[in-house]
Amino acid sequence: PEHRHRRRGAGGGAGGAAQREELEHEQDLLAAAAADAAAPPPPPSELTFWVVTSLFLVCSVGIALVVTDLGLVLSVVGATGSTTVSYLLPGFCYFRLCPRKRSPMRLLALLQLALGCIIMPGSLALIFAAGAGER
Repeated sequence: PEHRHRRRGAGGGAGGAAQREELEHEQDLLAAAAADAAAPPPPPSELTFWVVTSLFLVCSVGIALVVTDLGLVLSVVGATGSTTVSYLLPGFCYFRLCPRKRSPMRLLALLQLALGCIIMPGSLALIFAAGAGER
């Protein structure tokens, strides 16, 4: 029964050296993976930059030509932006980052996230219904 409590490789010798080498190899792999994860992604190519910039410009000009009421645009931006910042992001971040899986606070964060998923489409529907009623 006494031999069961000894760690593997505790007696030294070739087995202990092999374990140490394997452990050092695993640590090197983990360090390399961490360095790769911390490295910033390469910048986009010049073609990608111009395509994305042109798309943003064309979409912005198209919206500016179609929309006659700036109040509607500001309402949509407010409904989506404020709901995202006030409900969705805090709920999502706390839910993902909370270390205790069965915490009541984690459940409340999930509830806040769900509430944001209800409030945003509801407010957008009210904005567009009011805009359609004015026409």
